Amino acid sequence: MARKESNIYKRKDGRWEARYVKEIGLDGRKKYGSVYGGTYTEAQQKRLEIMRNVRPYVVSSNSSVLSDIMWEWIQSVRNSIKPNTLQKYDSIIRKHIETTVIGKTNLRFLTAKSISDFANQKAESGLSVKTVNDILIVVGLALNFAEEVYQIPKIKVSFLKERAKEIRVLDISEQKKLEAFLIEEMNLYKFAVLLALYTGVRIGELCALDWGDITDEIKISKTLYRIKQGNRTVLEIAEPKTPSSNRVIPVPECIRGYVERFRDYGSVLKNRNGNRVEPRLMQMTFEKFVVECGLPKTNFHALRHTFATRCVEAGFDIKSLSEILGHSDVKTTLNKYVHSSMEQKQKNMALLKSLVG
Repeated sequence: MARKESNIYKRKDGRWEARYVKEIGLDGRKKYGSVYGGTYTEAQQKRLEIMRNVRPYVVSSNSSVLSDIMWEWIQSVRNSIKPNTLQKYDSIIRKHIETTVIGKTNLRFLTAKSISDFANQKAESGLSVKTVNDILIVVGLALNFAEEVYQIPKIKVSFLKERAKEIRVLDISEQKKLEAFLIEEMNLYKFAVLLALYTGVRIGELCALDWGDITDEIKISKTLYRIKQGNRTVLEIAEPKTPSSNRVIPVPECIRGYVERFRDYGSVLKNRNGNRVEPRLMQMTFEKFVVECGLPKTNFHALRHTFATRCVEAGFDIKSLSEILGHSDVKTTLNKYVHSSMEQKQKNMALLKSLVG
């Protein structure tokens, strides 16, 4: 006999069905889920178990659509993330979510397919795969929040496949050409490029350096970036990219003379007014140097890749190189920053001994 008073019923197929509330809408209407058992007691126990672990989420005015839940999520994490990360998340929501169809979609109707279609549309509009995946990461974080706070079932977020980029690394002849240019009539900017070439520091880390951080070693404990503050932007110094980015790098013997030549008080890189040089200006200055010394187009980050490649060619052990670069995992060093030149490949092939004759 069906026991309707407790929302447990015997089905035509002989099984027992127990219903439970899994969602309460804005209008107060309830949406039910079901569990099944071979007996009344089994179905009842299953329902009790699921109700212990899952409470019905309420679709409120603050969490009814994707953009709303994303703003609610960003408020919950704003004090636990770096200002530049917060700015990046804020920009993604404003530019790519808030005014779009998916941003206005009620979470009850959001599907993995709608997220996938949104990602493909963004890619077709001209955004890079990396940018689209950055957007999807933020969407995924907000959906995790919705699951944790409102028990909204997590929707799968599928990322676009990104083609491996050809990483620019200076070959030996290009590096010699650049070094000759830097040494000739060297100034503070040229010295900074040489320092990056021989230590592999990131551009933000370089711009944040003070002379007090440099002896026979370089202490990396901060990074410099520009952040939006109201209607203007300001330079901000913060902790490095990751905990492993806090590191000490021995200064190579071959550039110590230049270090002492430019040693001063205050910041290592500074403009005519004595203020720090920001990463964007350093990047533009480096690009100008590249043109002046006749090299193909190269960005500042190529210096880091070049440094890592030269270290491997010189016989560095990967663990030491990984720590110098500030990586938490040697796999990152191997997969992203170690590039074998044709000369190195030829040397390795020459190690093979003939087994014929």
